[in-house]
Amino acid sequence: MELLIKAGYENDKHIKKGFRWLLSIQQDDGGWVIPFRTSGMNLKEAMLDNDPKLPDHSRPFSHLVTGMVLRAFAAHPEYRKAEDAKKAGVLLASRFFQADKYPDRKNKEYWERVSYPFWFTDVISALDSLSLLGFTADNSYIWEGLNFLCNRQNPDGLFKLKVVRGSDKDLKYWICLAICRLFNRYG
Repeated sequence: MELLIKAGYENDKHIKKGFRWLLSIQQDDGGWVIPFRTSGMNLKEAMLDNDPKLPDHSRPFSHLVTGMVLRAFAAHPEYRKAEDAKKAGVLLASRFFQADKYPDRKNKEYWERVSYPFWFTDVISALDSLSLLGFTADNSYIWEGLNFLCNRQNPDGLFKLKVVRGSDKDLKYWICLAICRLFNRYG
């Protein structure tokens, strides 16, 4: 949805329907999950199950999924102002550099594995969404993320990060641009 919104489809009825659906499946704490993960199933079990599992809404949010969902909210000029997006943003920021509650991103080092265009939830994609949702560097978690990036900058201006997707020889420059945009937005 993020990319469709950025491509000019923010007013399309399918985008609005997508937001209604996302809001309807939120966890009680305000974040999102992969539904079958709340029942302890793995992907193979879920694919073989003829009775799809609905999420257990009482279980904690997944920062992996919440960060991915928030990219759509952050991209949309109206939905980025939604209280549900702000609440989920607070949750996402509170999990910086922690392991996810579910097995998909159980290692906290996943925060440092980046891609561009954004794919999973990492420090750059999360900071990007949160900046568009109105979060500022006054937030201690945001500050921690920005400080992490500062400490990864090389003398040549690029950043020493683990890039996990993409074969573009110029990918390091696109990632650098995304980070520079973050510092510009956060001041």
